[in-house]
Amino acid sequence: MAKGKVSGKTHTQAQLNDWANQHNPNNKAYQANIDNRSNQLNPKHKTHQQIHNSDRRNPKPWVDWAPDYIEYD
Repeated sequence: MAKGKVSGKTHTQAQLNDWANQHNPNNKAYQANIDNRSNQLNPKHKTHQQIHNSDRRNPKPWVDWAPDYIEYD
């Protein structure tokens, strides 16, 4: 993540607080952003939509009949 500076002369206190939270490694949103970024860069990571499309295009085989319980003789 690129770190920059935000001036109190050009930004409100709320904007300064938002910027500080977004760049704080102890913040949940900061950590989630880092995790999402690493997932996007991982070539083996599939998005929800890719998994959905794969399941739709390659349906699992349907079993016509299966016993409800095992019969013991």
